[in-house]
Amino acid sequence: MKTYFFVLGTNHTLSKIDVVNMLARKGIDFEILEASEEVLLISTSTELDAKSLINELGSAAKIGEIYGLYDNKSWPDNFLKTDLEEKFGQSKFGISVYGAGGKFKQLNEVFYSIKQIAEKLKERQIRGEGRVLSTVAVDKNGLLKEGFELVICCGSKGVYVGKTLAIQDYESYSLRDFGRPARNVKSGMIPPKLAKMMINLARKEKESLFLDPFCGDGTILQELILLGYKNIIGSDLNERAISGAKVNLDWLFKNFQNINQKDYCLKIFQSNVNNLSANISFKSIDAVVTEPFLGSSDRRFFKPEQIKKEVNELENLYLKAFLEFKKILKTSGTAVIVFPVFRFYKQFFYLNILDKMEAIGFKNERFIPEKIKGAELLKLQISNRNSVIYFRPGQSVSREIFTFSLR
Repeated sequence: MKTYFFVLGTNHTLSKIDVVNMLARKGIDFEILEASEEVLLISTSTELDAKSLINELGSAAKIGEIYGLYDNKSWPDNFLKTDLEEKFGQSKFGISVYGAGGKFKQLNEVFYSIKQIAEKLKERQIRGEGRVLSTVAVDKNGLLKEGFELVICCGSKGVYVGKTLAIQDYESYSLRDFGRPARNVKSGMIPPKLAKMMINLARKEKESLFLDPFCGDGTILQELILLGYKNIIGSDLNERAISGAKVNLDWLFKNFQNINQKDYCLKIFQSNVNNLSANISFKSIDAVVTEPFLGSSDRRFFKPEQIKKEVNELENLYLKAFLEFKKILKTSGTAVIVFPVFRFYKQFFYLNILDKMEAIGFKNERFIPEKIKGAELLKLQISNRNSVIYFRPGQSVSREIFTFSLR
């Protein structure tokens, strides 16, 4: 059996859901060993292709393999005496320490014990700020090509020691987020990593037909292409958005290797969401993945009465959209969608349409497949509405993520 670690993104719940769903979809038999807000550890008899897997995930900053588990009493003496040179050789190295479910006191003790390792090998150590090396530091110092990143995970069962095998391609994410020719900041833009996680939540095969009916500048379409989905439809009411999406996708095909526009069946058109079924064949769509309109650009200045009015208008928009989704989704179809959550000081305002959606015929699905070994260790932050809240500091509107299926 092999043990692997996944260093998680800022929203640890979505990150864990992303990793677990991806492994399950690939048919990999695994067990969750430890989980925290920083890292997820699994055990499996399958050898993972970390470099390929990290490009499919939108969530993991690093993936690596664990080589040893030490009890708290023997750490770090046994590691220093017997395993350090044997496991990691004479290369330059960096060190990152993550909490993996252990107590905070233990994490501090492990972190300070690193001084012994650093002292022993100080002439070869790449130093960072704090207890964690960023992916940028790992990359810029060539640790995956000319050395290694020693990763220590402080868990409830002891101290896990391993090294990083792959890191997230931060430069590519930055390029396709900020380097695209068409960007409309005022209308709001879904981050590429979140778009990818939502696509993965749909749990569909590569030949499936995907639709984003609020495609905007094409972020979700872009991530579908890079993930290898060949059949894609995008639509939007805004003519400027459609033009921007087409420009961005042309740029994507020209600037990213291993994708050829001729290999994709890609359709983008202008349409009101209320008229989708007039433009898309009945029961033809496998998955809708989308971030609809999240409210007025002035919403951050709204008071409660204005927010309630905004919520009412959005509820009508979303319900009309789901009535159209029911017509065009296959019986086995899925909708992964963002709802807005408005905040006014300590008050939160949600779209209260879940009962109406159930009456239409949509089921609010669970995020984790059944019968995942060790799933109780994940400690997911799922709302009482069976959603995941994606929040960034300073935002007046958060994203509430749901997965729906036709009943």
